Amino acid sequence: MHAIVRTALAPVRSKPENSAEQISEETLGSVLAVIERAEEWALCRGEDGYEGWVNSGGLILRESREAEVWWDDAGGTPALSLDAVVADDAGRQIVRLPWGARIALRKSDACLPDGRRGRLAEGRWVAWEELGAAYPQEGSAVVATALEWTGVPYVWGGRTRWGADCSGLVQAVYRLHGFVLPRDSHQQAEIGEPIDAGSKYEGIDPGDLLYFRGRESPKVVHVALSLGGSAILHAAEPNGFVKEDDLRGDSELEVSLAKRLVGVRRLFWLSA
Repeated sequence: MHAIVRTALAPVRSKPENSAEQISEETLGSVLAVIERAEEWALCRGEDGYEGWVNSGGLILRESREAEVWWDDAGGTPALSLDAVVADDAGRQIVRLPWGARIALRKSDACLPDGRRGRLAEGRWVAWEELGAAYPQEGSAVVATALEWTGVPYVWGGRTRWGADCSGLVQAVYRLHGFVLPRDSHQQAEIGEPIDAGSKYEGIDPGDLLYFRGRESPKVVHVALSLGGSAILHAAEPNGFVKEDDLRGDSELEVSLAKRLVGVRRLFWLSA
C-alpha cells in the first residue's frame, strides 16, 4: 500500500499523535510507502527513506502502481510547484502550494491528486522533464536557487519556503537540481566527495556542503551551503531565518561554527 499526499503540506511526526514532535513534512503529490497503520495514522516512508507518522486525513491510499503514476491517471505529466497558487476559472483560490509540491500538468491546467483542477494564479511551476535544463547540476546554479530562500523563517522539521531547518533547506534546494538527499544533516554528511577546505577555506567552491558537530557532541548536527570560500548560507535557529554568514566573521555564531566545522563535501561529481 502507498499513499499520495493530498494536502499542501502533511506534517511528519515522531509518534501517531497530533501533539508529537514534527520531524519533517511531505508536500502535495508526494508518494509515500505505507509501513503500518494505527487508527487515523499511517507510518510512512518518503522517497528520501525518511520515516514518520502522517495523519491519514492528508493522504489518499492507493495500491503501489496506482500511487506511483497518479499523474498519468489524472491525464497529465508531472511538474513541481515553486510556490504556485492554483485558482479556478473565476479566479478563486483553490490551493496555495509550497515549493516542491508535485502536480500533474494538463495543457494549461494543474491537476491535483484529489481531482481538483485549476490555473496558475501566482508563483510558477516547472515541468519535470524541464528541470535538468532549468536547474542544472552546477555549483553556481545551486547557489542561485538557494539565495531565493534568504529570509525564510527557521522551522524545525520544515523543508519549504514557508519554513525550513538546515537540512530541509539543503534537501529542497538540491532536489530541484536532481539530487535526492537524505533528510537529516548527519545522513547528508555521508554523501558526496570529501573536500579539503584549506587553511583559509580556499578549497571550498560554491554549492559545496559544510557540516558542523554539536557544541558538546561529535555528531553532525548542522549543515550549510557554501557561497564560495568562507561564506555560507544556512538555516540556523540562532539567526531565526535563512541568511548568509561567514566562517571568518566575528559574531558569536560564526566563531562557534568555525570551531565546529568537521567536513566539507561536494556532490557534483555524482552527476558525471
